[in-house]
Amino acid sequence: MTATEDTIVALASAPGIGAISVIRLSGPNALDIAQRSCKRTLSPRTATLGTVFDELDQPIDTGLFIAFPGPHSFTGEHVVEFQGHGGSVVTQAVIHEFLKLGAVPANPGQFSERAFLNGKLDLIQAEAISDLIHATSLQAVRAANQSLKGVFSDSVTTLSTQIVALRVQVEAHLDFPDEDIQPATLDGLSKQIKTTLDDANMLLASARQGVILNTGLKVVLLGPPNAGKSSLLNCLAQQPLAIVTNIPGTTRDAIQHHLQIDDLRLQFVDTAGIRITDDLIESEGIRRAHQAACQADIIMCLFDHTVPHIDPVWLDHILPENWTPEIPIILVQNKHDIQPEPATNVTSYPLCQISAHTSVGIDDLIATLKTTMGFQSEHTTPFIARERHVYRLSNVITSLDAAHSLPCDLDHLELIADELRWSHIALQEMTGQFHSDDLLGEIFSTFCIGK
Repeated sequence: MTATEDTIVALASAPGIGAISVIRLSGPNALDIAQRSCKRTLSPRTATLGTVFDELDQPIDTGLFIAFPGPHSFTGEHVVEFQGHGGSVVTQAVIHEFLKLGAVPANPGQFSERAFLNGKLDLIQAEAISDLIHATSLQAVRAANQSLKGVFSDSVTTLSTQIVALRVQVEAHLDFPDEDIQPATLDGLSKQIKTTLDDANMLLASARQGVILNTGLKVVLLGPPNAGKSSLLNCLAQQPLAIVTNIPGTTRDAIQHHLQIDDLRLQFVDTAGIRITDDLIESEGIRRAHQAACQADIIMCLFDHTVPHIDPVWLDHILPENWTPEIPIILVQNKHDIQPEPATNVTSYPLCQISAHTSVGIDDLIATLKTTMGFQSEHTTPFIARERHVYRLSNVITSLDAAHSLPCDLDHLELIADELRWSHIALQEMTGQFHSDDLLGEIFSTFCIGK
C-alpha cells in the first residue's frame, strides 16, 4: 500500500484532558474503519451517536461520528471525525483501535498536504492554515483567514495571468519572425511589461506587510550609554523588564523581549550603550549590539539632550561598520521632560521626541514605526504571508525588471522570453503548481499532527 493509499489517523484536537476530543481519519478506508469500530452504518455529513468497541466487543468510548465522503471533504478523500471524551488514555485507546483496523499514524501536516495534493487548496492556502493556528494577534487571525479564503492566491493568479499573456505575445513573435511587426507593437509590449512589474512590486509590498503580521518585527534599540534604551523598553512593556540605572554600561548584553503593541507582534532587542571602552565585557556587549543591529528589521537610534545635533558623522559612530542602508532607522530623542526642544536633524531619517519617564510621544513613536515599515492598519494588509513568498516575489520582480530593461526589439525578444519564463516559474512555486518534494516536506513538517 503506497503512502497515498494509506488511511491516516490522528488526534485533531489539543492533547491532554478536556471535555471533547476530535480524532480524524482520512483515506480510502476511513469510512470502513469507522463503521467497523462502532458496528453502525454512517450517513454522509450526519452526526451519528456511536460507541467504539475493541476486539473483545468492550466499549472504549461513546461519541459522535461524522462522515465526509470524498471528494467533498477537507482532504478530498473519505474523511471521518470522531468526537469523543477528552483525555490522553481514552483518545489513545480509540486511535489504537483504529490502527488495528488498518489505519496508520498521520505525519505532521499530512491532512493539509493531502488537501493540497488533491487540489482542494493551493500551497499558499495550506500555509495559511498553519499561520491561523499560530497567529499571535486578532489582526493576524483576520489576515490568515483572508489567505485561507484565497485573497493572496487570487492576486498571484492575476499576476501570473498577466505574465502568461506577455509570454504568448513574445513567443508568437519568435515563432513567426517573418511577420511584419510594427514598432508600436513592440513599444506596447514594453509598456505591458512595465505595468506587470509595477503590479508585482505592489504585491510584494503587501506580502512584506503580511510577513510582519506573521512573524513580527525585530526592533533593535541602539545608542550611547544612558540614552534611555532600557527605560523605553520598560515604558513600552509597562513593566520593569530591564534594569535601569544612571551608571553607564549597565546593559552589557543584547536582551530580547517580545511585546504585543497595537495588535503587532514586536521583538525588541535592548543593547549595550555604544562608546569607546577598554572594558572587555562591555566591549563584547557593544559587539553583540552591532551584530543585533545588522539583523534588525528596524533600528531605533536613541539619544538624549546631551546630543543636540544629529548628522551622518554621529550616526557612523553608533551604527556598525557593516550596516546596510536597507535597514530603516528611526531617530529617538529621549528625555523630553528634561529638554523639550528638538535636536537639529540633518539626516534623512525621521526624528521622534519622547520621554520614556512620562510616556510623552510614545504613540507618535509607534505610529512612525508603522509608517517606516509601510504598515498602517488592518485594511492595508489583506492577507498573511511568509518569507518564502517574499523571496519568490523578489525573484519575479528581478526577472521582470531584467525583461523591461532589455531593448524591446527582435534581437532581444528571446532574452525577454527567458526572463518572463523565470518569473512565471517563481509564481508557480508560490502556489505549488511547480514544486519539489523537498519543498512540501519542509512546509508541512512545521504543521501540528492532526492538521
